[in-house]
Amino acid sequence: MLSLENFHLSYLHATLFNGFSLAVAPGEFVMVLGRNGVGKTTLLRALAGDFALEHASRKDCRSTLRLNGTDVRQLGARELARSRAVLAQHTPNTYPARVEEVVRLGRYPHADLTTPYPPDLIVSEMLAMADATTLAKRDISRLSGGEFARVQFARALTQIWLPAAEQADSPRYLLLDEPTAALDIAQQHRLFATVRRLTREWNIGAFAISHDCNLVARYADRVVMLAPGSCLANGAPKEVMTDSLLEQCYGLPMRLRGDWAESIPYFEPA
Repeated sequence: MLSLENFHLSYLHATLFNGFSLAVAPGEFVMVLGRNGVGKTTLLRALAGDFALEHASRKDCRSTLRLNGTDVRQLGARELARSRAVLAQHTPNTYPARVEEVVRLGRYPHADLTTPYPPDLIVSEMLAMADATTLAKRDISRLSGGEFARVQFARALTQIWLPAAEQADSPRYLLLDEPTAALDIAQQHRLFATVRRLTREWNIGAFAISHDCNLVARYADRVVMLAPGSCLANGAPKEVMTDSLLEQCYGLPMRLRGDWAESIPYFEPA
C-alpha cells in the first residue's frame, strides 16, 4: 500500500491540502480529475515522496507517506526507486541519446542486484509494451512529443519490472502525470489499457492524472475529484462521476450520455 496521511500544503496564502489522506493499493488503478492549478501534480509529487524527503528534518512536518508500511523517510533513494516509478508531465529530451539507452536507465536502481534477466531483454520487452520498438535506435532529441511520451512510459515500466515469480511479494507503484497529453486517441487508450492490465498482472498500484473524463470512466478502478482546497469525491467511477460532481469539479455543466448499467457512458459539456 502507498499511503499519504494528513497532508497539509499551502501556496501563496491558498490552502491546497488540509489534512488530506489517500492510499493506492496494489492491483488498483486510481485516477485524478480536477481543473488546472487545483493541486493534482502536487498530490502526485507528495505520493512520490518529494515532500516527505524534502522536509525529513523538519519537526513541524505533519504528513506521513508510507510505502508498504514503511515511512519513506526511512528508505534510501535506491530502495524507493525500486518500488515506485514516476512519469513526469515534462521531461527534457534535448540531449543526444538513443531511445534504448534512455529506457535502460530505468534499471539503474537495480544495478547492484543479481538477476538472470539481461537488461537488454527487459528494455526490449518494455519498448514493445509501450508500442515503441521501432524507436529503439532513434535519437530521443529527434522524436515527436507522442513518441517521446511512449519512450518515457517504457522507461517507467522498466524501472518497476520484476520477474513474475517475485511480483506477488513485491508491491510496486506507478505514478503518471498526464501521460496521454501528447498521444493520439489510439495510443491514449493503449497506454491506459496497459496500465490497468499491469495492475492485475504485476501486482502494482497505479495513480494517474487525466483531464479526459471518458478515459477515466473507462479505465479507472477509483476516481479522486479535487476542488480548490478540498476533495470532492473518492470512489468508483459509476458512484462519483455524476453530472453535479463533475460540474463542481470543473466549473462547467456536464451531461452524462448512456447508462452505467448498460455500458461505459460518455460525458460531454452540457
